[in-house]
Amino acid sequence: MSDLMTRAVADVAEVMKFENWLRFYFVKEEEGEAVRIEIPAEIMEHLKKTQEHLAGLAEQYNGELVDYQKSCTDTCAHVALVYDGNKYPPGTVTSVWDTKALKLEMYLFGLWMQGHEAQLDEEFMDFPAWLSGFEQWKNTAEVQDYLDRLTDVGQRANQ
Repeated sequence: MSDLMTRAVADVAEVMKFENWLRFYFVKEEEGEAVRIEIPAEIMEHLKKTQEHLAGLAEQYNGELVDYQKSCTDTCAHVALVYDGNKYPPGTVTSVWDTKALKLEMYLFGLWMQGHEAQLDEEFMDFPAWLSGFEQWKNTAEVQDYLDRLTDVGQRANQ
């Protein structure tokens, strides 16, 4: 995979992780398949100052009912708005969605969230702390061994 695609995958994955973080900490009520997101004003201000490229998605979600379809639509639209034709050549981020690299990254992120849910619930962690915790976990020998086995099996299946 080219360096450009590697960076694009990382950026798209960051937005997807951010969306998970929003839904993890800021759900105020559930209505069927949807959840209402309410982000405190001080958190919104902090996001605007520290994660400007992600704050727009938080603003879109704030006060809204978010279901699976809205989540997919808004996340994709945010990625396109921020990255497609701005940071990356037009069409680059569109090709990221179906990459094995993105699927694997988000699979590992889901495992991390499941395995650390109790710890994440204990106290609020800002988004950079989430990313740091995930990266530390992902870089452990156990996870790297698992990742090597996953990618080795995938490579053998493609031969």
